[in-house]
Amino acid sequence: MVSPLGRSVEAFFGGLIAGRSAVAPIRGFPVEDLEPATAAEVGDQQGGDADRAGVFALAAGARALEEAGIGPDQIDPGRVGVALGTTLGGMSIFEDWDVAVAAGDPPPGSLGRVPYYAPAARLAEAVGARGPVMTPQLACASGTAAVALAADWVRSGRADVVLAGGTDLLCRFVVAGFNCLHATADVARPFDRDRRGLVLGEGAAVLIVEEAAHAARRAARVRARVLGTGAAADATHMTAPDREGNGVVRAVLAALADADLDPRAVEFVSAHGTGTPFNDAMEARALERLFGDRPVPVNSIKGAIGHTLGAAGAFEAVLCSAVLEEGWIPPTAGLEHPDPACNALDLVHGEARRGEVRVALSTSSGFAGANAALVLGRA
Repeated sequence: MVSPLGRSVEAFFGGLIAGRSAVAPIRGFPVEDLEPATAAEVGDQQGGDADRAGVFALAAGARALEEAGIGPDQIDPGRVGVALGTTLGGMSIFEDWDVAVAAGDPPPGSLGRVPYYAPAARLAEAVGARGPVMTPQLACASGTAAVALAADWVRSGRADVVLAGGTDLLCRFVVAGFNCLHATADVARPFDRDRRGLVLGEGAAVLIVEEAAHAARRAARVRARVLGTGAAADATHMTAPDREGNGVVRAVLAALADADLDPRAVEFVSAHGTGTPFNDAMEARALERLFGDRPVPVNSIKGAIGHTLGAAGAFEAVLCSAVLEEGWIPPTAGLEHPDPACNALDLVHGEARRGEVRVALSTSSGFAGANAALVLGRA
């Protein structure tokens, strides 16, 4: 991953466990850490032909393959896929071009930059993946949808290995758009009584979704199992969520049915938890309907790294895998005074909590009423 908390699972999870907030643009990103040929091709992410979202994805994908112990000679390229979600990846390219045109100095070779705003295709090219490649764009549910898509490809036999996740960036268009919606705040406080809005973030997270027997044959380290995935639409409004959380409930129930599990099996929830008044109230209502009066520990990472849009669900899948593996549940950064309206939730805040978790749930919700859910199990 590439996140404000660091570039490894250990740094990311360690920062979450400490309750640290690192919300900020990712500065001084070392493009030189990529493969030499790739680094020369993408150039400096602050200029040249590279888009930050694409560069983040390249680095996260390369690191994921490295951590998974997958070399180019160990897998059939035709059996490797890429599912990489994004919301506005590539938008900075359009911004730069527009500014240059307005100044009467359009950059030469602008059309040659097209591949950089298709992060999935760019990552596939960089790693030599010749299997299915797709960029799911379901707003802030894109990262979760990408992991679900990867699981479907593996289950159906279309791929043995899929690089799955999401990437997004901060740029003027993104920030201005959310400001126009009056959706932003200076501090993210998920599920807090004083929450006022979201804080935007950027970065990329990529997971290796692999067929179990294929992983066993190469003695791979398995961090978690994909048990079930689900999706459902609100079909009510372009930006506002369904107030009763009907879409979230349907998505979670679909994921649990896919996993052949009852809601009582869930022992941890990585909530979407944006810190906006509408989202958190809706999600609290949905989780209460799903779990009743049974307390299930809930965390939101948005106070720690911001809302990373199309990458958010991928970061949350990493969090779930770490919780399953390590047996620790991190507190929600920014949550100081739990909203009384969310009393039905067991909101983890203040300090990390020890907890042996066997089944974890991640929920994602995006504009236009897109909802996605992922159920992961201990390896």
